[in-house]
Amino acid sequence: MRLDLPGHSKIIPEDKVMLGEPTHVCLVVRDVERTAHLYTELLGFGPFLIRVTETPPSHALLHGEPVSYVLKFGYARRGPVMFELVETLAGPTLYQEYLDRHGEGIHHIGFRGAGPLDDELARWAAIGIGPLMLNRRDDPRYGWAYLDTQEQFGCLIEIVCDPALGWWESVNLAKDLHGPLGKL
Repeated sequence: MRLDLPGHSKIIPEDKVMLGEPTHVCLVVRDVERTAHLYTELLGFGPFLIRVTETPPSHALLHGEPVSYVLKFGYARRGPVMFELVETLAGPTLYQEYLDRHGEGIHHIGFRGAGPLDDELARWAAIGIGPLMLNRRDDPRYGWAYLDTQEQFGCLIEIVCDPALGWWESVNLAKDLHGPLGKL
């Protein structure tokens, strides 16, 4: 089939889909609250749910090494996709590496992974793509990982493998971040 003619299309390939539905787009910022206020005040985009998390070295790896860090997140949604802001408060992170090299901007696109996390990582390893940073939940079957996809796809891809109605899924599904699913 000639695709250089208008009106022609094809599917590339139908039988090898590794990514679930997109869940969020993430921007690395220097100040989550300042950025959330700018988006809200200047663009009417929000409200933002602000959350600080601390991750111990038993749950996180950066470039294969255990790390601990404290992060501040801001979440707002438009339609089916969450908009995520992230700021590193303490510890080494992939976010801070990005900020130091590129400044503020789009860091990754998040997709739902089939899980468990180790099975998902094995599928990616089979095609030569490994994690740059990963975070496990208390139940190590669940968590998320940033895959080393910048060179192939022009951005990092995050896979999120969480249990049904885990924290992330409840916030991602919440129509109103002030409602019951958005409360922490």
